[in-house]
Amino acid sequence: MELNPNILSSMRTAYSLKFQQAFDAVETIYDKFCMIEGDSKHSILEFPFLETFAFMREWIGPRQIKNLKSQSLRVVERAFEDTVKIRVRDIETDNWKQYASLIAQMGQAGKQLWDRLAVEALTANSNWIDGVPFFNADHHYGANRICNTVSDPLSKESFENAYETMTSYQAHNDQTLAVTPDTLMVGPKLRAAAWDIVKNTKVVTGESGAVIDNRNFELVEIVVNPRLTGDYANDWYLSQNKGFIKPVILMKSKECELTALDRPENESVFERDEIIYGTKAYGNAVCAFPHLIFRGGR
Repeated sequence: MELNPNILSSMRTAYSLKFQQAFDAVETIYDKFCMIEGDSKHSILEFPFLETFAFMREWIGPRQIKNLKSQSLRVVERAFEDTVKIRVRDIETDNWKQYASLIAQMGQAGKQLWDRLAVEALTANSNWIDGVPFFNADHHYGANRICNTVSDPLSKESFENAYETMTSYQAHNDQTLAVTPDTLMVGPKLRAAAWDIVKNTKVVTGESGAVIDNRNFELVEIVVNPRLTGDYANDWYLSQNKGFIKPVILMKSKECELTALDRPENESVFERDEIIYGTKAYGNAVCAFPHLIFRGGR
């Protein structure tokens, strides 16, 4: 079989279908705790922070204009790629269909990229705009302290302490931030522990072993994140995710797409007797609001 436009067009169609089917089949969880921002026209996003978070006040006298802080959260896109080569001889001998599974894996990886970036933002714990790590015991909103991390392992007691801590946060102007945690995210190792805390209707209490109603029953949703393994297997995150404002900003500049160098005049075909299929995507993720997420376990 000669390398001709018809067979190359058939390959492109078949591979594009496999790519899209695999892409669409991937279930993601990043949208549960990420705000999706960005577009293909911008490679950098700037998020200035207010001196005080949004509150409406009684309108008495002139308006009071909030000041933007000099610091801003800056998100710079990163480029990602995945590439495979296909021997021209495999096309000539009608064996090109064997590469379909590789193309499908590229589609799967492209969709999974956003979950990966979102979790990397959490686990990296980079410095926030105040110069200290995002998960830290000593952030300040004005005179008010924001502690959003402990080393305690996940338990009923640590969960309740984290919940109480988050609901007590105050903003720069001493107004309550009214945080209401709604999600407990864990890795597979802590799935059972999380279930015992918020899904069992009854719990055993104290030395007496009495069985009582579970006061935390369905207080929050459990999200099991398969990427919280290895060094992060004991991490647990309590967060408020309902509504537009979420703890993590996911910059999605450009979704993953499949492209090819498959013309006979391409250098890869002429010089190396290979056709190249590749994907690319652009984006990044950063932690945004310390009061909206609390980490335990390390």
